Amino acid sequence: MSTYVLENSLLQVTVLPDCGGKISSLRSVRTGEEFILAPLQPSLALTANEHAFADFSLGDLGGFDECLPSVAPCAGINEESAVPDHGDLWRHPWTVESSSPQSITLVTSTSSRPLRFRRTARVEEDALILDYEIENISASPATWLWSAHPLLKVEVEDRICLPSEIAAVDVEYASIDTLAPSSTIAWPIAQSLSGETIDLSTVPPEDGVTAYKLFARMGVSGMATLYRPRLQQGLAFHFDPSKLPYLGLWMSAGAWPQSRQVRQYTVAIEPTTSPRDSLSDAVAEGSACVLAGGGRTAWKVSLQLLGASFPYSFPGQN
Repeated sequence: MSTYVLENSLLQVTVLPDCGGKISSLRSVRTGEEFILAPLQPSLALTANEHAFADFSLGDLGGFDECLPSVAPCAGINEESAVPDHGDLWRHPWTVESSSPQSITLVTSTSSRPLRFRRTARVEEDALILDYEIENISASPATWLWSAHPLLKVEVEDRICLPSEIAAVDVEYASIDTLAPSSTIAWPIAQSLSGETIDLSTVPPEDGVTAYKLFARMGVSGMATLYRPRLQQGLAFHFDPSKLPYLGLWMSAGAWPQSRQVRQYTVAIEPTTSPRDSLSDAVAEGSACVLAGGGRTAWKVSLQLLGASFPYSFPGQN
């Protein structure tokens, strides 16, 4: 498997083109701290046909993947094909278009849509900058949504910090009956169905049962941070909310996948185009993207390492 390491004096980032373009590591040079969840298991050996429709739980369960054109599996939409779990891109090798010690450009295509996907990853000072482009290589319009899928390494008392303008989030999924799916709850302190308070902004101990998927509608500030008080370091995601108007939050305290012996203890901070995991749901409610035949669109996400040069005290945010 080919491995590319991007590095400067502050950051070291590992990219695996043969593994769906996965970013498998983002490490602080100063402290040696890793912020990306390592693989929890080897990807299961599957035939090409099996892999094309495999559940995401059969992958390595770690790293930073890209979800396109859907996160959840969904049936075909009008004349367009069905989409498998977590989309098309994590399932096959990507092509290296260019590389240097500080950057790499990868190109691939979706199998369920006529979309060519390009991502340039580069390290600049204390940030990993990701430039994205999608091109519709057909003459017909294509429906899609995109979500970043960075599974982060976490520890108890890490903080999820959102802009103070975000006072509520929508519940897409809850593994236990503490929160009601399809409800709107307060952020960061929510009330459970039993009346107890839950601090959603603090990473809890691993309990093996709790997992949530939440969505926030971004305002003028396109940012979200995982902050590690123990080291006074953090990973801040910056993005343009006019391009990526929503933020998904996946929180798993060792509860997923239920079918596997090893399970994720992680938080994923997911800038996204839609407040739904399913493309068919996004189409139904009008939040899906549609790219005209021959059309292109582009956006950028920056992952800034707070405390890259010296300890960082995070200001008061949610």
